[in-house]
Amino acid sequence: MQKTILVTDDDKDVASFIKSALEMEGFNVICVEDGVNAVEILQKQGIDLIILDIMMPIFSGYWFCDVFKKNPQTKDIPVIFISALSSEEDIKRGMELGASAYLTKPFKIKRLIETVNSFF
Repeated sequence: MQKTILVTDDDKDVASFIKSALEMEGFNVICVEDGVNAVEILQKQGIDLIILDIMMPIFSGYWFCDVFKKNPQTKDIPVIFISALSSEEDIKRGMELGASAYLTKPFKIKRLIETVNSFF
C-alpha cells in the first residue's frame, strides 16, 4: 500500500523538490504551505508521515508539532523537521516536542529519503 506523506513548507521550491524526490520513491505526497492547511488535511485523510518546516507564516512548525503530538488521532504519526534553524537548542526543542527526526537546511535529498524510509 502506498504511503502518504504530508509536506508542510512555505517555500514552494523546497516543497516541490521534496515532493518530486519522494514521488520518485513511490510515495504519495501532499504539499501545503502552512500548518493551518496541514491540520485540515490531517482531519480529512490518512497521513503516514509529516515533513514539517519550522519557520512558517501564522504559526511555527514547533507549535504544530506540539498540537499533532497532543492529539490522540495524530500523535503516532512520525514528524520530520526540516529547518534552517540548526542550533543545538533548536534541534533539542524539536525533539522534545515529539519530532522523530530533525534535518537542517540545506539538506541532501538522499539523507531525507533514507530518513523517510526508516519509518516504513
